Amino acid sequence: MNPDQWQQVKAVVADALEREEGIERSEFVAKACADDPALRLEVESMLAVSASKFDTCAEKVASAREEGVASVVGRRIGAYELIREIGRGGMGAVYLARRADEEFEKEVAIKLLKRGTDTDELLRRFRAEREILARLEHPNIAHLIDAGTTDNGLPYFVMEYVVGVTITEFCSANHLGVDNRLRLFLKICAAIQFAHQHLVVHRDVKPANILVTGEGEPKLLDFGIAKLLDPAEVPVTVTALDRQRFTPDYASPEQVRGEPITTVSDVYALGALLYELLAGASPHRFSTTHPSPTELFRVVAEQEPLRPSAVIAKGENSKFEIRDSKLLRGDLDNILLQALRKEPARRYPGVNAFAEDIRRYLGNFPVRARKDTLRYRTSKFIRRNRIGVAAAALVFLALLGGISVAAWQARRARIGEARALERFNQVRQLARFVLFDYHDSIAALPGSTAVRQRLVQDALQYLDNLSKEAGSDIALLHELADAYEKVAAVQGGSALSVRGTVLTASNLGDTPGALASQSKALAIREQVANLDRSNPSDQQALAHAHVALGGLYLLSGPPEKAVEHYRKAIPLVEPLLEKNPTSEDLRFLAASNYIGLAKALGSPGYANLGDTKGALDYARKALEAYAQLAAEHPANLAYQQALANTHNALGHLFNAMGERKEQLAEMLKAAEIDKALVAAEPGNTLYRRELAVQLGNVGSVMVQLKDKPGALPYFREALAIYDALVAADPNDASTRRQWAVANRNVGAALGATNREEALRSLQKAIDILADLVGKNPKNGDFRRQWAFSYLALSRVQVDLDDPAGAVASAVEGIKIDEALVADSPADVSAQNTLALLYTQLGAAHAKGAAKADEPKESQREHWRNAKEAYGKSLEIYQAMKTKGTLAGADAKKPDEIAAEIAKCDEALN
Repeated sequence: MNPDQWQQVKAVVADALEREEGIERSEFVAKACADDPALRLEVESMLAVSASKFDTCAEKVASAREEGVASVVGRRIGAYELIREIGRGGMGAVYLARRADEEFEKEVAIKLLKRGTDTDELLRRFRAEREILARLEHPNIAHLIDAGTTDNGLPYFVMEYVVGVTITEFCSANHLGVDNRLRLFLKICAAIQFAHQHLVVHRDVKPANILVTGEGEPKLLDFGIAKLLDPAEVPVTVTALDRQRFTPDYASPEQVRGEPITTVSDVYALGALLYELLAGASPHRFSTTHPSPTELFRVVAEQEPLRPSAVIAKGENSKFEIRDSKLLRGDLDNILLQALRKEPARRYPGVNAFAEDIRRYLGNFPVRARKDTLRYRTSKFIRRNRIGVAAAALVFLALLGGISVAAWQARRARIGEARALERFNQVRQLARFVLFDYHDSIAALPGSTAVRQRLVQDALQYLDNLSKEAGSDIALLHELADAYEKVAAVQGGSALSVRGTVLTASNLGDTPGALASQSKALAIREQVANLDRSNPSDQQALAHAHVALGGLYLLSGPPEKAVEHYRKAIPLVEPLLEKNPTSEDLRFLAASNYIGLAKALGSPGYANLGDTKGALDYARKALEAYAQLAAEHPANLAYQQALANTHNALGHLFNAMGERKEQLAEMLKAAEIDKALVAAEPGNTLYRRELAVQLGNVGSVMVQLKDKPGALPYFREALAIYDALVAADPNDASTRRQWAVANRNVGAALGATNREEALRSLQKAIDILADLVGKNPKNGDFRRQWAFSYLALSRVQVDLDDPAGAVASAVEGIKIDEALVADSPADVSAQNTLALLYTQLGAAHAKGAAKADEPKESQREHWRNAKEAYGKSLEIYQAMKTKGTLAGADAKKPDEIAAEIAKCDEALN
């Protein structure tokens, strides 16, 4: 009999002995062992032993245990005196203790390994738990106070003594409603996420391991079967001994199958816990407290749980007083079922994502776990914006009505004659109003992205059908091109229009869709321009189409495609400007083209080709043009915004050149302009977002000038703006991208001064960008920012003396950025980020090698790894230098890396 089978036999026998001998006990055994004849045979053979023998044995065990407890009560361990036993497990017992040295009054919990269990394996596990607890300083985790070894050689550790009740008991005793249970649960999520950030998987999340104090603060306990994740060995493999220890009601399918364990296994356990907190029942329906292996596998790994609202509707929630199934129906049902997916890849990707959906539910925002229907998004929007919903509803109805009427009238136009043609033109005009006037009226409203998304879906269907009938109808072709460009701006942002239109807009983050729509617009513009090359307005429209497409490639990559379209616009717009130098539209278009080309050529804030000098020339031309327009037309806020954007771009270029003071001056100018824009139109989300961008840029320069405390207020102000913008419009991918950067900035600036908040902010940035990349994997900007966030996390982990965590984060960033470089080999920003990541990997290994308690061979391994990482970084920088794409600020990088390699050689020799 193997250990697993023996544990199962003991469990069933123990339960059977609690039942009356005879029919009741026989029926229980038959049911508990129904799928396992061998188990039943073994259980029945043990039960055949006379009851008196069992009783005698039990009495002896109890007596021995009482004697053992009595022998240690009153004993002094370190500075503490044991008072009484408060818990017992397989490895040892937990005692309540108090300070015995009279230095001060303090009660603690002491976990002591019991004699006879001090095998190599259990000693390793006991010390592993101690090591895990030493890592975890969090307000919702019972923390480690001290550790040591008793006089007779048994290890122990001293923990915070938590006076409280289990989380389920607390919720019931205090009659907590759904929202308050969720808020309490979010604190547990924060504790588990903190453990995950420190490479710890708990593996035994359940009510018994979560005590809530009298003040209502939950505390996570018992890391006895938790696992430290070695970055080189992730994921964790479950041993037979581990499988004996998990609790069936909260076990994940991969645990019962004996498959590798990752952090999403804890997500499953948290889902099971929340299910019980809300539905009053376990998501696993076992026939007995100790299910057979067959039943355990079937229920946990195969049987889908009931919707929690259905549990309440059926009256099966015996534990709590939540009785209204409507309270859980919909969002909470879907949140819980996503956390409890059988396949780990289909669950929430991490605890943060799970918690974020709960926060979204509490804030009346659309949750990720629910199908994102128009009706659902609209209901959430109405709940958040009850005052202004009437006007929004009118706009929405106009959008739907205009498009549907257009489609119906277009069909009539195909079969009518003069009257039908007249009606067809009327419908075209109505559709144009919907796509342009109505759209522009709601573009700057908070929360309008969902409505605009529906507009895109209907508009594209209408436009694709209409384009089949366009032929050589110039007016219709113009309308189609205009409409496709409008749709592209909503899908992916960045498409720059002429006078009066903002430079950036909230968008859906659908880069492939935006590229497709803008490409259709460009093809139509080329068709029209070729019909009459002497028509200046057609040439101007074609130039604009190239600039808009260049802007999309600027965000998504590759940069050479952006440069291609920007360069094609120059011979179109400059001759027109020479003939009509006072045209605002042409001056604005030319400046937009210059600044876009500057960014694609050499701005480190975008995918670029590394031509800093060429970029600087075009940026200065753009600045001159925008400054003149802004001075001549101070009431036109679009010119002011464009001017701020250009100061920002110049600042980034000065950063690439290493000219920090000039960079700060440009960023402060941009922030000053954007503050004036927000003051002029405080409700305009576009201006508020631009201000947040500039505040973040100012803070970043101050960090480079070694003033993190001075940078932090700028970063926090920017983050507060993004928090509000995302809350108002969670579907806006552009704002979510900036929100991630803002969280990253706060985390990087905090560093070691506030470990908990720094790590939480950096992880949030990573989670946001992971979500964006998951929805738009072709967006190079999202991917680079994701990799850079891992770089920032690794740097902070080095400062926090966590070299293992720093190595893991750098490796993760390298994986992301290497894939981006492979897809876009000309992208200098991606190459530079990759070099920085390899440099950081080297620094992390060097930090590990410098730890005094590290074994000599382990130190040498760290130095070898550091040298290898530095070598890869040096190769990238040397290749960039050879191609002439190494920016001025990075000119010394090869020499700096070579010096680090020399340090590695010295240590190895």
